[in-house]
Amino acid sequence: MNTNVRLASIFTFVLLLWFGSGIFVTPASKEVKLTETPLTSIQVTTFSQEMFQPKVSLRANTKANRSVNVVAQVAGQISAVPVTEGAGVKEGQTICEVNAEDRYLRLSQSEANLKQADIAYKGALKLKTGGYQSDLAISQAKANLETARANLRRAQINVSHLQIKAPFDGIVETRPVEIGDYVVPGMICAVVVDLNPIKITALVNEKEVSKIKVGDEASVTINGLHSTGASVSYLAHQANTATRSYRIEALAENADESILAGLSSRLEILTDSVPAHLIPASSVLLDDQGGMVVRIISEKNIVQSNPVTALGETQNGMWVSGLPEKAIVVTVGQNYIIDGEKVAPTFLSNVVEQ
Repeated sequence: MNTNVRLASIFTFVLLLWFGSGIFVTPASKEVKLTETPLTSIQVTTFSQEMFQPKVSLRANTKANRSVNVVAQVAGQISAVPVTEGAGVKEGQTICEVNAEDRYLRLSQSEANLKQADIAYKGALKLKTGGYQSDLAISQAKANLETARANLRRAQINVSHLQIKAPFDGIVETRPVEIGDYVVPGMICAVVVDLNPIKITALVNEKEVSKIKVGDEASVTINGLHSTGASVSYLAHQANTATRSYRIEALAENADESILAGLSSRLEILTDSVPAHLIPASSVLLDDQGGMVVRIISEKNIVQSNPVTALGETQNGMWVSGLPEKAIVVTVGQNYIIDGEKVAPTFLSNVVEQ
């Protein structure tokens, strides 16, 4: 055997011996240490349930409680206008006066005709007792008496209509006639408005109309400045076919008539009290469907998203419903955690006040 064959055999033997040693000798195992992921640190606050009285806030306008066209009821020439535009009037006060012409004469004539008809009827009754008067003549005398009474009443009404009077306490908004103008029945002498109480009108949508009832307390803010109390006086039973909204009216005291009609305002109506939580507005998030949620944690520090409904806002936070009676709300870090995650909370005191 030559030298090359011997070297090849030795090399093959050594190689087989080395491979065989790896089969029968188990290498020492290395211990692998897994590093635990640290828990996300957040800040939480415990909020307790309270009773809250929600408000329905509506855009509104002020309106006169009453506005009436005071019209002439007899024809004639205006002889006096004792009240100017913008002046206050009392119920029954004369605003315009129509020239009497011969109406007082007609009244005197009607009074005389009534006396004559009365005497004639009484005379006919006396003649009947003596058998000198027929039933037909008596009926005719009675008819004449009733006609005379009706003519007198008509004359009295025409005379009373010469003075065009205010139907209620209010303000003369417009008075389009002057002395010398000729009016006919139905022509406007003046427009009288009543501003006390002042009426506030608004439209409420179909979702909120069920929360309101006649008599509910309300407040009205005029032009964002003046605020006063009010009470719901009317709520429509049928929706507007175009807007699907309901007309609502409220009345507010306006003794000094400082609140004018036609002003923009904000009507806020108090509804029935409901259980709710007052939490920081920053704690409220939106889910994938656009609904409002608040992240809370359980006793085991597990995160959970709780759907809520907004009831109202204040300078100190937001009133919501839908949370447990006592809720541990995530106030800092809520955007960096997910449902089911275990977290490391730091409890803060509840500084949100009504």
